Amino acid sequence: MKFIFYHAGLVLFVFMIFTIIVCPPYAFADSELEMMALKGGCFEMGDLAGDGDPNERPVHEVCLSAFMMGKYEVTNEQFRQFRPTHYSGKYEGKDLNEPRQPVVNVSWEDANAYAKWLSQKTGEKYRLPTEAEWEYAARAGTKTIRFWGNSSDDACQYANVADLTAKKFWPKWTTFFCDDKFVVAAPVGSFKPNAFGLYDMLGNVWEWTQDVYNSTAYQSLPRNNPIYEGSGEYRVMRGGGWSNGPMGIRCSHRVGLTPTFGHHALGFRLVKVQ
Repeated sequence: MKFIFYHAGLVLFVFMIFTIIVCPPYAFADSELEMMALKGGCFEMGDLAGDGDPNERPVHEVCLSAFMMGKYEVTNEQFRQFRPTHYSGKYEGKDLNEPRQPVVNVSWEDANAYAKWLSQKTGEKYRLPTEAEWEYAARAGTKTIRFWGNSSDDACQYANVADLTAKKFWPKWTTFFCDDKFVVAAPVGSFKPNAFGLYDMLGNVWEWTQDVYNSTAYQSLPRNNPIYEGSGEYRVMRGGGWSNGPMGIRCSHRVGLTPTFGHHALGFRLVKVQ
């Protein structure tokens, strides 16, 4: 009987080791987002270079409370823990559905639903960043066109953009004159981060923000923790994506899109409320 007891215990022990190593149980931690704590502060928001669009003006001072920003864009793998059937699709045969690629073809409503789900699962409070929080995080203390500087020549070190690789497939595109080696969306974190340690704040995919889009919003927003929640049928998306050339890859660039719509180069990242 002693031998049988020992043998059974050994089998159980081996089974446990096998389960841990080969068949790990579902761990919710896989869907939790890595966050970066950003100190509050003031910055100049808008078209500092003077060569942007009218909706990026006037330049105005904004002051924000401290917040936590997603280090990376939300991935397909993370989003599918919320919605297992989500398919980010393909763009002209090029796959957008790999686990570490940013989730795309998600609407503003989808992004908010994910934030609500994640909040309930973790007991933390997640939401989309405001437009002001997004630009503050993207600039990371800089006043240049892009967080790495004013030159477009260095783009491919820091961002997945419309580049010479894309030019081979889509010759009519306006591109950067560098090569980032990716045709479509890259796995998150493939390029150098900005000074706040955030990856892909420009390029890879556009990112939804909380704000209602209004072309003249900058004329009336308050200085402290602004968010535009007035009338308007669109929501703001920021940052540009892998199919954008130099004009779309700028810290101040802002575009409005209907909140029920998604496309091949539009995703999101989240803020965690402290």
